[in-house]
Amino acid sequence: MAPNPFMIQAAATGLQVFSAIYSGRAAKRQAQIEQEQRRFQAKLTKIEAAAAANQRLREFDSAQSSNIAFAAFMNRDPSDRSLKAFMDRQKEVAYTDAEMIESTGLIKATQQRMLADAAGVRGRNALIGSYLDAGSAVTSGLWRYEVYKTGQG
Repeated sequence: MAPNPFMIQAAATGLQVFSAIYSGRAAKRQAQIEQEQRRFQAKLTKIEAAAAANQRLREFDSAQSSNIAFAAFMNRDPSDRSLKAFMDRQKEVAYTDAEMIESTGLIKATQQRMLADAAGVRGRNALIGSYLDAGSAVTSGLWRYEVYKTGQG
Protein backbone atom coordinates (compact mmCIF):
# COMPACT_ATOMS: atom_id res chain seq x y z
CA MET A 1 0.00 0.00 0.00
CA ALA A 2 1.49 3.35 -1.06
CA PRO A 3 1.68 6.14 1.49
CA ASN A 4 -1.14 8.64 1.29
CA PRO A 5 0.38 12.01 0.27
CA PHE A 6 -2.38 13.90 2.05
CA MET A 7 -1.64 12.12 5.35
CA ILE A 8 2.09 12.79 4.99
CA GLN A 9 1.44 16.46 4.22
CA ALA A 10 -1.04 16.74 7.10
CA ALA A 11 1.45 15.15 9.53
CA ALA A 12 4.27 17.43 8.38
CA THR A 13 2.03 20.47 8.70
CA GLY A 14 0.86 19.35 12.13
CA LEU A 15 4.47 18.99 13.28
CA GLN A 16 5.29 22.48 11.99
CA VAL A 17 2.30 23.94 13.82
CA PHE A 18 3.13 22.11 17.06
CA SER A 19 6.79 23.11 16.82
CA ALA A 20 6.01 26.77 16.18
CA ILE A 21 3.55 27.04 19.07
CA TYR A 22 5.78 25.05 21.46
CA SER A 23 8.73 27.27 20.59
CA GLY A 24 6.71 30.43 21.19
CA ARG A 25 5.40 29.21 24.52
CA ALA A 26 8.91 28.22 25.63
CA ALA A 27 10.25 31.65 24.65
CA LYS A 28 7.39 33.31 26.56
CA ARG A 29 8.10 31.22 29.68
CA GLN A 30 11.80 32.11 29.48
CA ALA A 31 10.94 35.80 29.13
CA GLN A 32 8.60 35.59 32.12
CA ILE A 33 11.39 34.08 34.22
CA GLU A 34 13.74 36.85 33.11
CA GLN A 35 11.07 39.43 33.88
CA GLU A 36 10.58 38.07 37.42
CA GLN A 37 14.34 37.98 38.03
CA ARG A 38 14.76 41.58 36.86
CA ARG A 39 11.86 42.78 39.02
CA PHE A 40 13.36 40.99 42.02
CA GLN A 41 16.76 42.54 41.23
CA ALA A 42 15.14 45.99 41.07
CA LYS A 43 13.66 45.52 44.55
CA LEU A 44 16.96 44.21 45.86
CA THR A 45 18.84 47.18 44.36
CA LYS A 46 16.53 49.63 46.14
CA ILE A 47 17.01 47.79 49.43
CA GLU A 48 20.79 47.70 49.00
CA ALA A 49 20.87 51.42 48.17
CA ALA A 50 18.83 52.28 51.26
CA ALA A 51 21.12 50.11 53.40
CA ALA A 52 24.23 51.77 51.94
CA ALA A 53 22.77 55.24 52.55
CA ASN A 54 21.92 54.29 56.13
CA GLN A 55 25.44 52.93 56.60
CA ARG A 56 26.88 56.23 55.33
CA LEU A 57 24.80 58.14 57.88
CA ARG A 58 25.86 55.77 60.68
CA GLU A 59 29.48 56.40 59.71
CA PHE A 60 28.79 60.13 59.86
CA ASP A 61 27.24 59.82 63.33
CA SER A 62 30.26 57.86 64.52
CA ALA A 63 32.70 60.38 63.01
CA GLN A 64 30.70 63.25 64.49
CA SER A 65 30.89 61.68 67.95
CA SER A 66 34.64 61.22 67.54
CA ASN A 67 35.04 64.83 66.40
CA ILE A 68 33.09 66.12 69.40
CA ALA A 69 35.13 63.94 71.75
CA PHE A 70 38.36 65.12 70.18
CA ALA A 71 37.26 68.77 70.42
CA ALA A 72 36.45 68.28 74.10
CA PHE A 73 39.86 66.64 74.62
CA MET A 74 41.50 69.67 72.96
CA ASN A 75 39.46 71.98 75.22
CA ARG A 76 37.61 73.50 72.24
CA ASP A 77 34.28 75.10 72.91
CA PRO A 78 31.56 73.16 70.99
CA SER A 79 29.93 76.48 70.07
CA ASP A 80 33.17 77.71 68.42
CA ARG A 81 32.21 79.00 64.96
CA SER A 82 35.01 77.23 63.07
CA LEU A 83 34.28 73.94 64.83
CA LYS A 84 30.55 74.37 64.21
CA ALA A 85 31.21 75.18 60.51
CA PHE A 86 33.37 72.05 60.22
CA MET A 87 30.67 69.89 61.82
CA ASP A 88 27.94 71.40 59.65
CA ARG A 89 29.99 70.81 56.50
CA GLN A 90 30.60 67.18 57.47
CA LYS A 91 26.87 66.72 58.02
CA GLU A 92 26.11 68.29 54.64
CA VAL A 93 28.60 66.00 52.88
CA ALA A 94 27.23 62.91 54.62
CA TYR A 95 23.62 63.68 53.75
CA THR A 96 24.54 64.54 50.15
CA ASP A 97 26.39 61.21 49.91
CA ALA A 98 23.39 59.34 51.29
CA GLU A 99 21.03 61.05 48.82
CA MET A 100 23.34 60.23 45.91
CA ILE A 101 23.57 56.59 47.00
CA GLU A 102 19.78 56.31 47.17
CA SER A 103 19.29 58.18 43.87
CA THR A 104 21.76 55.89 42.10
CA GLY A 105 19.93 52.88 43.52
CA LEU A 106 16.58 54.20 42.31
CA ILE A 107 17.98 54.85 38.84
CA LYS A 108 19.38 51.31 38.66
CA ALA A 109 16.11 49.85 39.95
CA THR A 110 14.17 51.80 37.32
CA GLN A 111 16.47 50.51 34.59
CA GLN A 112 15.97 46.95 35.84
CA ARG A 113 12.18 47.38 35.85
CA MET A 114 12.36 48.69 32.27
CA LEU A 115 14.40 45.64 31.26
CA ALA A 116 11.80 43.46 32.99
CA ASP A 117 9.04 45.13 30.99
CA ALA A 118 11.05 44.61 27.80
CA ALA A 119 11.40 40.91 28.64
CA GLY A 120 7.61 40.70 29.01
CA VAL A 121 7.12 42.32 25.61
CA ARG A 122 9.66 39.92 24.06
CA GLY A 123 7.74 36.98 25.51
CA ARG A 124 4.39 38.20 24.19
CA ASN A 125 5.93 38.90 20.79
CA ALA A 126 7.48 35.42 20.67
CA LEU A 127 4.11 33.82 21.42
CA ILE A 128 2.30 35.92 18.80
CA GLY A 129 5.06 35.14 16.31
CA SER A 130 4.66 31.44 16.99
CA TYR A 131 0.92 31.62 16.27
CA LEU A 132 1.64 33.46 13.03
CA ASP A 133 4.24 30.81 12.12
CA ALA A 134 1.69 28.09 12.89
CA GLY A 135 -0.89 29.80 10.68
CA SER A 136 1.68 30.11 7.93
CA ALA A 137 2.52 26.40 8.26
CA VAL A 138 -1.15 25.49 7.88
CA THR A 139 -1.54 27.73 4.85
CA SER A 140 1.63 26.39 3.24
CA GLY A 141 0.58 22.83 3.93
CA LEU A 142 -2.81 23.34 2.31
CA TRP A 143 -1.22 25.06 -0.67
CA ARG A 144 1.32 22.24 -1.16
CA TYR A 145 -1.48 19.67 -0.95
CA GLU A 146 -3.55 21.54 -3.52
CA VAL A 147 -0.54 21.76 -5.86
CA TYR A 148 0.06 18.01 -5.46
CA LYS A 149 -3.63 17.16 -5.82
CA THR A 150 -4.03 19.09 -9.05
CA GLY A 151 -0.93 17.44 -10.49
CA GLN A 152 1.14 20.58 -10.78
CA GLY A 153 3.90 19.38 -8.46
